[in-house]
Amino acid sequence: EEEEKEEEEEDEEEEEEEGNGDDGKDNDVNLHSFILPKDEDGALEAFHKAIELGDLDSTYFVGVQSLSLSVAGEGTDDDDEDDKRAILEINQQGYDLVLSAADKGHPGAMYYLALFHYNGHEGLGIEPSLSEFVTRLDQAAGAGDADALFLRGHGYFNGDDGREQDHRKALDDFMAAAEGGNADAAVSAGAMLHQGIGTIIQQDKRRAFELYQHAGELGSTEGWRNVVACYAAGDGVPQSRETAQYIAKTMLLRGDKHPQK
Repeated sequence: EEEEKEEEEEDEEEEEEEGNGDDGKDNDVNLHSFILPKDEDGALEAFHKAIELGDLDSTYFVGVQSLSLSVAGEGTDDDDEDDKRAILEINQQGYDLVLSAADKGHPGAMYYLALFHYNGHEGLGIEPSLSEFVTRLDQAAGAGDADALFLRGHGYFNGDDGREQDHRKALDDFMAAAEGGNADAAVSAGAMLHQGIGTIIQQDKRRAFELYQHAGELGSTEGWRNVVACYAAGDGVPQSRETAQYIAKTMLLRGDKHPQK
């Protein structure tokens, strides 16, 4: 009898332990679902610690945020002038951070600097410079930045922004940008291959269809429209009006009801 009682007590202890384990799991879920209150100062401090540790994403992010600050209006009193000087100082610090990230190989920072020098910054005394834009855009594209590749491709396609027209280079940049996830580049490359350009770009409707579909999968409404057109006309794929209508209903109409942010 004593042995039976001991076994019953052991069973009860095991049940209690299992119950405590369940409670512990519930507590973990509650802790994980806890939302931290907004703390801009704490966030900025954390970013600066990351910068000190050499994190280039943080360096780039803080730099861009600092450069985005500006003074509204044309203040005339001393307080306004003090505000302007303080913000320009922050702008300069931001530029230095973005430049540092770019110099250390951050593709996004390189691309940002290209656009920055294309537009210039009056407060920092930086004049718009097409040559600086071209140089920095080439650096960003060489580092694999998809947006830079897409923009450079447009320069080659149109023969502007400091570049001579070169459709082969344009297609190469569009293809590389599409592989890097730029949906607009996939559409542009698809359009070039769909039409063909003389003896420079051979027409390839099948590859064009694949690029349109890739663009659609990346979130491009224009990509899906072109996929629908290809199925409807039988360009690059067997003609199927049924498939065209299905994609139009499921992808295009759904996109109109729920526009992408």
